[in-house]
Amino acid sequence: MRSDKREEERRQRAANRGNKFYRIVSILYTLILLAFIGALVWIDVLPAKYLYGLIGILVLISLFIVPVMFSKYGIKKRKRIATFFAVILIAGFGVGTWYMADTIDFIEDITIAGKSIVPKENYVVVVKSDSAYTDIQGLSGKGVGTHIVSDTNYSKAKNVLQGEVNIEYRYLDTLENLFAGLHAGGAQTIDETTGISEFEEYEAVFLSEASYKLMQEQDESLATSTKVLYTVSVNIEKGGDSKAVNVTKEPFNVYISGLDFSGDISQNYHSDVNILVTVNPKTHQILMTSIPRDYYINLPSKNAMDKLTHSGLYGIQETTGAIEDMLGIDINYYVKVNYNTIVSLVDAIGGIDINSPYGFTTHKMQDLSGITFIEGPNHLDGRMALAYSRERASWADGDMRRNENQQIVLEAIIKKAVSSTAILTSYTSILDAVRGNMETNMTQEEMTSLIKMQIDEMSDWEITKVALKGKPNSLPCYALGNGYASVVDKDNERIIEAADLIIKTMGKDQ
Repeated sequence: MRSDKREEERRQRAANRGNKFYRIVSILYTLILLAFIGALVWIDVLPAKYLYGLIGILVLISLFIVPVMFSKYGIKKRKRIATFFAVILIAGFGVGTWYMADTIDFIEDITIAGKSIVPKENYVVVVKSDSAYTDIQGLSGKGVGTHIVSDTNYSKAKNVLQGEVNIEYRYLDTLENLFAGLHAGGAQTIDETTGISEFEEYEAVFLSEASYKLMQEQDESLATSTKVLYTVSVNIEKGGDSKAVNVTKEPFNVYISGLDFSGDISQNYHSDVNILVTVNPKTHQILMTSIPRDYYINLPSKNAMDKLTHSGLYGIQETTGAIEDMLGIDINYYVKVNYNTIVSLVDAIGGIDINSPYGFTTHKMQDLSGITFIEGPNHLDGRMALAYSRERASWADGDMRRNENQQIVLEAIIKKAVSSTAILTSYTSILDAVRGNMETNMTQEEMTSLIKMQIDEMSDWEITKVALKGKPNSLPCYALGNGYASVVDKDNERIIEAADLIIKTMGKDQ
């Protein structure tokens, strides 16, 4: 009798432990479910009909699972079945919540909207690499060579430097003479009133960081024969800020800038790829307008002529401002990417398919040389997509042809992204591919609203491409101290036609 009582007590303790376990699972399930629903609402990418439908289904399922597990009384088999589904759903909710949190984190990483970023332009004090100078104060009382240029920011930077150390500027007419004087210990100048030749000594030069970078590219020996001793940064007016619109209802322009390097995307660098994407969400039309990197344009903040690729050295606002002035349109948003983006993104979505209008083999591109493309269908991985986008040595009109190839690759990426399961099956890989290699001034709300619109409508987009043309020339460029460089003269008739097509795509000709 006593043993039966002990057995009953043992069973009761086991039942209590079981009920406690089921209750813990039910509470854990409820908390994770609430976190998942909260994340769904927070990320705001699902249209209302899908969001409310999904929440309704989850609530109905939970009405079966939670009471069965939480109840003190109930059939053990039902509790086990409910717990089995609860554990599966907990895993799903956990993964889903993590994905959504990672998405928000990703969007916050790539967008500068809402961040207090003050655009700056850097100017550098450069000395010979074997110079004994270790800090800027060593130049006190010395002469510093600089370039004759009329530029507000340049004047600000010179005044800042002169306020920090007592120096006297020596003015040279070209950057070539500036560096020649540095290596010679001074520059030969002529007094305008007496006509007497004078030798003014200086052991350092002061110029914009952008010009210094370009001079190093023009003369590779400067990378080893000179070094930066000091940097002065001056704030610049933003200009070209986002002219925000309702991106799901109003047409807008996005400027895509492909930087000619694979480093920190926040840096100012050559704008090697220049594509203006006009999007009309009402008619589901996309127009891609490619602009040659060497197009000879006016730098709005400098009021000086240079080629478009150099504008990126002064910041993305300089480039968007130059394009706006040229086409007579507003650029609402921009996206900066580097070469890593193309390789990683195309690989992440499983490659892209293009229809090449010609066959060719890449060359003069180091590790991207020797890749062959056939006329007609080609399947490209990331490395091949980058090679196809960058090749220009195969044609006489290399830069113009390269613009068209870049459009072909971009169109293939867009089509695969909006019309296949690539995004769902490779979601985290896509985020990792773009993270750190992309920057935009679109807000989180604008990006998620576009995603929501596409999920809601699942629309096919009509994509049209146009490429600006021009003739090669050699003209003075501001960033080179007005030294001559290869440029592309604008084709004004083609520019007008492109502007007309942009207006038509935006529906503003109605």
